[in-house]
Amino acid sequence: MQDQRDDNREAPGPEEPGPGPGEPAFGPAGPGAGIFDRINNYLLLVYAFACLLMNYSLAGLLYFNFNTMIFLSLALPGIFSILVPFYFLSRRSMLGFAREFSFARPDLKTSGLVLVIMAAAILPVEAFSSVFERMWAPDADYTSFILSIKPKGPGSFILVAIGIVLVAAVTEELLFRGFIQRIFQRNMSGPLAVVLAGILFSLSHFNPPVIPGVAALGVLFGYLFYRTGNLWYPIAGHAIYNLVMLVRLNETTEEEIVAAKVVAPDMVWTFFSLAVLVSALWLLHRMPRRSGQ
Repeated sequence: MQDQRDDNREAPGPEEPGPGPGEPAFGPAGPGAGIFDRINNYLLLVYAFACLLMNYSLAGLLYFNFNTMIFLSLALPGIFSILVPFYFLSRRSMLGFAREFSFARPDLKTSGLVLVIMAAAILPVEAFSSVFERMWAPDADYTSFILSIKPKGPGSFILVAIGIVLVAAVTEELLFRGFIQRIFQRNMSGPLAVVLAGILFSLSHFNPPVIPGVAALGVLFGYLFYRTGNLWYPIAGHAIYNLVMLVRLNETTEEEIVAAKVVAPDMVWTFFSLAVLVSALWLLHRMPRRSGQ
């Protein structure tokens, strides 16, 4: 009964801020039980960037050597360079993998709000990103990569979706929000940690035209985690966005991809979506903030 009461306890609301997702939150296991309490920040960051470097290396190895099975480079690197190492790291914790990285059971109200937020964020982020995409000439390597992951049929669509909708959403949020953002929150304010982790997330994509838009998404995902203390919400938001982009890619012709013509979304719908997004974020802000374990 004690464990259940602690797991369901809500942190104080905005007027009385409690510990955030990256701050020490001592559960029944006692202080010092988690890896964020027992391991130095610098060592944790070194571990995170070593996993990220391994992810790039494995992705490049698979991409350039298995072009006929491109989906391998989309799924396997995240699993073996982020998910597996983080699982073994969590074995040093008394909390276990789920509690250590703030995986909790989502509630219906917050889940619905996150769905609205992500649906409303797509057009504003796309409009914001299009401003910068017009400033750079198309990158040949990036265009080649987009062409290589464009689905060639239903089976190909499913395999690519497993890589960029399921695996990418889980592993990237685990790394940048569940790990790096929480490390930052131990040394700076929550909002600053959210922004900094979002910027690092965008830089990891290595494509200048899309970096501003990805940074905006990273900040949004970070805020979802900061307010809810539950990593499932930014994972869901990330997966929703990637799925929408994959559907659009599937409907785009190869000629349109090569031409790289940037078309901004309709302004009326964009401003409407922005109004919905701001309203939904305000409702999320009004909800009691939960602290991560």
